Amino acid sequence: MFAEQRRRQIIALLTSDRAVSVTELAARFGVSESTIRRDLREMEELGLVERTHGGAVLPDLRRYEPAFHQKEAERRAEKDAIARMAAQLVETGDTIILDSGTTTLALARLLRSCTDLTVVTNSIVIAGELAAAPGVEVVVTGGTVKGRTMALVGAEVVRFLSRVNVDRVFLGINGIDLEAGLTTPTLAEAETKRAMMRAAREVVLLADHSKLGRVTFAHVADLKEVDRLITDSGAPPQFVSQLRESGLEVHVAPVEVQAAEEDFRARGR
Repeated sequence: MFAEQRRRQIIALLTSDRAVSVTELAARFGVSESTIRRDLREMEELGLVERTHGGAVLPDLRRYEPAFHQKEAERRAEKDAIARMAAQLVETGDTIILDSGTTTLALARLLRSCTDLTVVTNSIVIAGELAAAPGVEVVVTGGTVKGRTMALVGAEVVRFLSRVNVDRVFLGINGIDLEAGLTTPTLAEAETKRAMMRAAREVVLLADHSKLGRVTFAHVADLKEVDRLITDSGAPPQFVSQLRESGLEVHVAPVEVQAAEEDFRARGR
């Protein structure tokens, strides 16, 4: 049996049983437990399963975090529009934090020509993007790399952020809800984002319209702890109005129609 066939059958088993063990799968398919562990590891990277001690379960969608390359390919026009508006807030001499994420990466690309700018980031990708920019000093937080998002997380990141003070943080987020506030799929990333917010005089949230009204697993902060939100023109007007009524300053970035259409075609829709 080919690996792809085996993995399809693992998904079918999970759909009916909700959980499987490595030992059970190895016996069922007549392969080694190391082969099954490799299958499950690669399936987890694709977001198909969530590994447990000794086996796997179907992922809790509230905790599911797509891989970085998957997210980067989605809603590029919207992210670029948000990044252009956010870049207008950055001034010469600023010290900023760029959270890990694809919208903050779009912003980082616009900052390569800046002068006298200090960027603190927990993103391996953003650090690489800005490393050769002559006018930008890049400070990496340290920590443990989370492979799916290429983000540094953990206690070391939080300790580092507790020792710095910056002008503003540009924060990515997975969910924004009127009652639940800001949420993200993992507790480690929630803790990191809170530490970033504490280190900054101003908190600027960058989130495309797909994040609005969404709730994921771990609570990051209440809306009142954010100074401003930059989203795109696909955001539902009623929801934007409700956010503003709650006291949040919301800016809506217009998405260029041609760019959005090209992005739509590029995704093969």
